Amino acid sequence: VLIQETPWVLAAKTEEEQKRNIALLFDLVKMENELNGAMLKLQEMQSPNGGFVWFKGGPDDRYMTQYIVTGIAHLQKINAMPASQLANINAILEKALPYLDKRIEEDYDRLVKSKSNLKQYVPGPVEIQYLYARSFFAKPVPAATEKAYQYYRERARLTWTIQSKLLQGQI
Repeated sequence: VLIQETPWVLAAKTEEEQKRNIALLFDLVKMENELNGAMLKLQEMQSPNGGFVWFKGGPDDRYMTQYIVTGIAHLQKINAMPASQLANINAILEKALPYLDKRIEEDYDRLVKSKSNLKQYVPGPVEIQYLYARSFFAKPVPAATEKAYQYYRERARLTWTIQSKLLQGQI
């Protein structure tokens, strides 16, 4: 950022005020650089399949992926996402949401395959966290995942009173 592009720095009335404004300008530049670095690290921690890992080279982890997606959703909800990062964030979400949709679909398929009593099933924290994270996004659930998504939503609705306070809040 050029000093000429920031006339408010030079418009200060005293030398002390100018120094404070210049320090603020450099803090803004530092913050932008740190944000870019953090975004790069986040992108490096995303596996090709869309899931996030705890450590580089490790296996993808559903909890961590849901946690990151929920954090991004919270930042978007309060308009705290810098415009300069929107393309990066959208690229992350374009891979992470299908990853999560696939995991919930696999959960449902496992329940059906194991002949679980689908009318008695109580969703656990991972399924509820998925529903909570997914609730922030207007992007529709894929057709292949729709049955699983609706099943877990309905079971969460019917069993919410027996969940912990945290999970009740997410439901």
